[in-house]
Amino acid sequence: MKLKSASFSGKTEFNLPEGATIIKKDYSVRVEEIENGFIISKSYDIKYQILGNDDTSYEYFTKQWYSKENPLADTMEEEDEPSLADKFE
Repeated sequence: MKLKSASFSGKTEFNLPEGATIIKKDYSVRVEEIENGFIISKSYDIKYQILGNDDTSYEYFTKQWYSKENPLADTMEEEDEPSLADKFE
């Protein structure tokens, strides 16, 4: 059988522009089970403003990686422990 279609997506990087201030930073974590483990996706929603400019800008991107274990299987017992999303920073 011949390959009919293929695509490649490279890693996404975001560098806050010089002189910019983050106004809001939200993120969410999604875990997807695959045949040999799990794909963890952390999606970012960043709102920022560059010094001297009244306009705001937005950046959206997702980082993904593989895990052999399900990271959601762990239960957090202590309140001082970082959130699950923070563990994937």
